[in-house]
Amino acid sequence: MEQIQNQETNTIVIDDGSKEYDIKNHYGENLAVFRFRPADTNIISRYEEVQQYFANFTTDEKETVTECEQRVIEKMDYLMGADTGSTFFSILGPFSPMANGKLFVEVCMDTLCDVINKEFDVRIKRTQSRVSKYTQKYQQHKPNYTKKRRRHG
Repeated sequence: MEQIQNQETNTIVIDDGSKEYDIKNHYGENLAVFRFRPADTNIISRYEEVQQYFANFTTDEKETVTECEQRVIEKMDYLMGADTGSTFFSILGPFSPMANGKLFVEVCMDTLCDVINKEFDVRIKRTQSRVSKYTQKYQQHKPNYTKKRRRHG
């Protein structure tokens, strides 16, 4: 007789800082939902790496526009640590020209930078407030040091 044993799954649940954002057009229509970690400090180092990649960006004569756009999407996915291909770039291709002369990928980058900056500001203020609460009692009781100090030695 075979005995089936029910094994418990060991699970750790953490708050990874991810947030969901509705992507809407200027008519207010929902186009997609984007989930990423806007306060991930690793974005800074990834941004520098991706910026360098785009500064040296070249295309191959044999490469199609679709293949080139796919490379851009992969770098954006890496930068954001999230799926931009089925969210932002399901709306328009990265190289789609916008009315203001920018490419759609630039519009997405500008928008995401704004979100990241705002989220960082809010979280930094909360962190400072929290730290202040705990360090305030030490600030009130500063040791009274005299100018004369003993020399050891």
